[in-house]
Amino acid sequence: MTGAFARLNTLSTRMTALILLCVATGIGIMGTLGYQQISDVTEKNAEVRIDRAGRASASILAHAFAGTFIVVRDKEGRPTSIKIASGGVEEALQYRPEYEQIIQEIARTNQGAANMFRFNPTTRGFDRFVTTFRRPDGALPPPMSIGAQHPAYANMTEGKVHTGPVPVMGRLRLAMITPIMTMSGQVVGALAVDVGWFDDLLTAKTELKEKITIWSALILIGVASLGMLLAFKEMHPLRRMSKFAHDLAEGQIKEKVPHLDRKDEIGNLAQGLSRVVELQSDLEHMAYFDQLTGVANRARFMMELDKAVTSSLVGDESAALLAVDLDHFKETNDAFGHAAGDALLVRVAEMIGAELPNDASLARIGGDDFMIIVEKGASADAINDLAGRITTRLSKPVLLPQGEAQLGASIGIVMLPRDAKSGDEAHRNADLALRKAKQDGRGRFEFYSDDLNENVQRQMLLARMLRQAIEENGLAVHFQAQIRPENNTLYGVEALCRWPHPTRGFIPPSEFIPVAESAGLIGDLGNWVLDESCRIARTWIDAKFDFHHVSVNVSPIQLWQPNFVQQVKDCLERHAMPAHHLCLEVTESVFVNSGEDRVLSVLNQLRDIGVMLSLDDFGSGYSSLGYLNRLPLDQLKVDRSFVSFVDKDPKKRSLLSGIIALGKGLGMNIVAEGAERVEEVDILRELGANSVQGYFYARPVAPLLVQLEAERIRNEIRIARKKPAKRKASRRLLRIASS
Repeated sequence: MTGAFARLNTLSTRMTALILLCVATGIGIMGTLGYQQISDVTEKNAEVRIDRAGRASASILAHAFAGTFIVVRDKEGRPTSIKIASGGVEEALQYRPEYEQIIQEIARTNQGAANMFRFNPTTRGFDRFVTTFRRPDGALPPPMSIGAQHPAYANMTEGKVHTGPVPVMGRLRLAMITPIMTMSGQVVGALAVDVGWFDDLLTAKTELKEKITIWSALILIGVASLGMLLAFKEMHPLRRMSKFAHDLAEGQIKEKVPHLDRKDEIGNLAQGLSRVVELQSDLEHMAYFDQLTGVANRARFMMELDKAVTSSLVGDESAALLAVDLDHFKETNDAFGHAAGDALLVRVAEMIGAELPNDASLARIGGDDFMIIVEKGASADAINDLAGRITTRLSKPVLLPQGEAQLGASIGIVMLPRDAKSGDEAHRNADLALRKAKQDGRGRFEFYSDDLNENVQRQMLLARMLRQAIEENGLAVHFQAQIRPENNTLYGVEALCRWPHPTRGFIPPSEFIPVAESAGLIGDLGNWVLDESCRIARTWIDAKFDFHHVSVNVSPIQLWQPNFVQQVKDCLERHAMPAHHLCLEVTESVFVNSGEDRVLSVLNQLRDIGVMLSLDDFGSGYSSLGYLNRLPLDQLKVDRSFVSFVDKDPKKRSLLSGIIALGKGLGMNIVAEGAERVEEVDILRELGANSVQGYFYARPVAPLLVQLEAERIRNEIRIARKKPAKRKASRRLLRIASS
């Protein structure tokens, strides 16, 4: 025992032991450093990704429901809350198909899951009302609420953003939950988005730690057996790997992962670092690139746009921003399915990219919206030529496995720095120009001008004025007579909204109706017209005036309000008006984004009340004959395009005759709109139309003049019949009196 100890107690043994200790210490330090750096990088990338996901989800929601939601951000641009800017909580936080589409878009953008919650005052919990989670069979998961035991509950109730792991199905997901609040600061819901399983991150870190420990031990044994020289030699690659891990953590990688070709522990460590590099690259790609098309996403686009605007402001060279929106993409998506729609978007990205110069970048910021940034001396002529090539290329049919898709594109263009001094301003102005291009007929491009911004400001002012007019009863309802052509007696009247502004005079419906639709006021406006029409009709009933019925137009937005049927009931009861005196007119657009069964359910409920139902502008839109036989319609209104100059077009007369025969064959009364000439009225009478509405008989008039107008029409027609020789003069008098 003493001899063995003496043999071990030699200089070489002690040196070897010292080297072993030093090597062991060095390996431990470098392995720990490498692991810590990698761990920090992983956590940092996870934080970056969830931060990007939170930013993207809030921006997508606010952009999709502009005017309803506003994102409140801190000084670094992170969302702190989402506030409801217009409409009540019940209206904003209730299920609707648009939310389903938006959270699916959020989930696709962030490669994770997305949910929306509404605060339940009764249970004091947050109830989930829309989610991307699905069971394996594709069905919706059971209802879920966030209660006091949930780790995010305290932050949510205090109106704070919660970021971190949250329990899901017995595991943890890395999530960001942003509170949804009223403008007064009351928490009423939340938008939640996550980027994957948090458990996987912990597992990967544990596995990496174990591998580093194992291979460090193996290296230590090898170095100890070979001695001081080999130990020093073997430490060199490890030092290099440690430096690479440090550079990786600092984001300063200037070379590929070294020693990938080695088959020892250094090679294994290199393979591990290589996987970390790939993971970092994947995280960066998911954070900054569109997963479908491979082009830049919204986050990267905004970064590049800010850089382009800054460069154009400080340099001598101009730049340009082009906002590209596909025309009729939704129709293609509905016709061929979402898979075909995705394939089409990939093709479109390739087609646009083929036209771009080398100094241009392409981004897809959501849906079918693409953005192009052209830098380094972008002239107006060059951008004009580029936009022309893109619109021409996208106007050609695209052949897909499912069929041929006919698209087209509209483009809004901003020249930098002339048209904007910041990225947000450039983006906004490009959208304004794009909107103008679509309004002017689509398939074209439009350069931004100050007039577009002034027009938006005018529309915003008009929307505020209209909201005030609705609230303060500053609107009016006029009525246009509907006349039976066989005896020229009153068949009914149509209520038409008028806006007598105190300083601007009468603002035409063609100006304020689109503003009401874009500003989300069309529902309030329609409800006001319905109530006012019933109130006036009650006064006519009390005055023994037989107006038969009053027709009121109902927008699709009104019709799909959950309580619309009850609103109609309440209105009739409030004014003690018999239901058969009210006719609700719906347009064919109600069938575009809604199932026929849903339409049938709502209309049947209205019919059960006793209200008449009319299909307005027949033939100008959806025009499916199948639904006419199923829907409980009393009346069919023929669009003015079939009536105008019908006496001069034999084909139009045949078509009009078929429409009237079709409607009557289904048991409906026929009202023909837009008759302005006696020849048109004569043909409508001959074809059997039940009623004629148009300037030939009367223009819309105030409520007090409706009875006088009906009497005038009846008397003048009677005089004209008694004096046939003066028929033409009488008709001329009718037109003059109506005007």
